[in-house]
Amino acid sequence: MDLSGLKKRGQGLRSWIRVDTSGNSQIIEVDKFTMMRRCDLPARDLRLLDPLFVYPSTILGREKAIVVNLEQIRCIITADEVLLLNSLDSYVLQYVVELQRRLTSGVGEVWQSEGPELNRRRSSRGFDNVYGSTSPDYLPFEFRALEVALEAACTFLDSQVCE
Repeated sequence: MDLSGLKKRGQGLRSWIRVDTSGNSQIIEVDKFTMMRRCDLPARDLRLLDPLFVYPSTILGREKAIVVNLEQIRCIITADEVLLLNSLDSYVLQYVVELQRRLTSGVGEVWQSEGPELNRRRSSRGFDNVYGSTSPDYLPFEFRALEVALEAACTFLDSQVCE
């Protein structure tokens, strides 16, 4: 039996968007096993990020990484980078742009893509007035990246509700 022409299962390269702590982004091609070694994650955690499978929204905290599956945002957050499955989805691209903006400016502001109605609802709660900025500069990179992912998921769900 000749198996040389068959592709090994799970060996394919995937395109990822990598955003580092200074906001620089690049597209990298990495296979599943390299990603598992790079982030010290088991295969079952990477399965959550597979766009072919539908899993409920999940945030997994692991020793060296946070695995995030929130609606359209599927990423791995480590101490020094965010790795997103490369997608042409507008919410993924918005996430990358917003994360870069926050990392370069260092100021946690409300997403510009949100309408004035949502901004009014937020300011009426008084959270920002009592506690100041919602994304302080002193938070670690992982928490700032996770916060932007949560806001992206909320924005996606809010737009679905409005429709």
